[in-house]
Amino acid sequence: MTLSIHKNPFFTACFKVAWMLGALSCVFSTSVLAADATAEPVSTTSANYTVSQSTPIDKLVQVVYANSPLTTAILRKSLVEANPKVITGNPQQRVKAGTTIVVPDHGQIVRSVLTPFVPATETSDSGFTARDYTVRKPWVRFP
Repeated sequence: MTLSIHKNPFFTACFKVAWMLGALSCVFSTSVLAADATAEPVSTTSANYTVSQSTPIDKLVQVVYANSPLTTAILRKSLVEANPKVITGNPQQRVKAGTTIVVPDHGQIVRSVLTPFVPATETSDSGFTARDYTVRKPWVRFP
């Protein structure tokens, strides 16, 4: 007896339910992020880090932000913005031993990177829409 997953209605229904739950979880998480971003301004906490030996910036990023899912370029940019007098942004630049740098909070960096991708909430306009006949009347119709 051969069991075909694609033609079995039980597996198809399970797949649809799983897909809907995944979509709803994405919608819920983005609405939570949007509410969190607009709720109150988060204070930027930062820590100081003293470089023990002369280190390139990319290596410093790997040490300070170990196991970060963000790219090295984004983390390097945040270090440059926090320390404009010490770090220029060149990946080959070395930070001298004994230099104290400001390390921005990783959570704040993630929020600043992901906030532009949170969908905006819809506003109810009383303006015209494509559903109105008066708006669609001058549209060009092709046979």
